[in-house]
Amino acid sequence: MEALPNNWSDVQPDTVYQTTDGLLVSFASEQIKLGIKYDQNGKHLKAIEKGEVAPRGNIGLVPSTEEGYDLKSKVLGKGGDRRFHAKFIDDVLHFLGLATEH
Repeated sequence: MEALPNNWSDVQPDTVYQTTDGLLVSFASEQIKLGIKYDQNGKHLKAIEKGEVAPRGNIGLVPSTEEGYDLKSKVLGKGGDRRFHAKFIDDVLHFLGLATEH
């Protein structure tokens, strides 16, 4: 299993990556395009790598408020106005390309 890259340009569509705490994640090509466009510093990838955290004051994955989605990436500071949403499909957290502003 491959480790999650630090840079969106290194992420391959529909490849399953494993975070340091064992979470399996994958990304649709649409999500990778959004990452390249809105997350040049890879903060969302770092948040995904960190895994689930308490919703307030933390960088990581928090519960999604979008219907049909399980988790969303949360970053703070510059670039923190967007959230990338994902849902579990066969035990893999799949980012399909839904980004919201909060």
